[in-house]
Amino acid sequence: TMSNIEDKLNQIEKSFKSSEKEAEVLIKDKQKTTNTVNEAMEKASKYKNQLEKVWEYLQLFFSIVKDYINGNYKEIPIKTIISIVASLLYLISPIDLIPDFIPGVGLIDDVFVIGLVISGAKSDLDKYKDCKSNNK
Repeated sequence: TMSNIEDKLNQIEKSFKSSEKEAEVLIKDKQKTTNTVNEAMEKASKYKNQLEKVWEYLQLFFSIVKDYINGNYKEIPIKTIISIVASLLYLISPIDLIPDFIPGVGLIDDVFVIGLVISGAKSDLDKYKDCKSNNK
């Protein structure tokens, strides 16, 4: 039912908000942030086909966070970095509203969250992409 879907979306939003709070603290710790990126990369590659829609952007997420915490790229609003890290935390979070192992739907909430972050950060991500391709 529609209200059921709304409940789910509200839950996802709440859960993402707590990921954002976590990300805000995490981003100050280079090692922990790196571990989060690595863990998210590992999980993403395990579920590549389910994450296909957002795969390309996920790779950008990994790259931009690494560059950010290593000081190689700072041209990004802190808010954007926080929401990107939050989406990675959400991806690896064991508290899942839709269990990941359910084929076809398991990562729908993750894809939804990643999609939201992509749409909110699109111009920052595009700027980063341009910067990367110019520096090659």
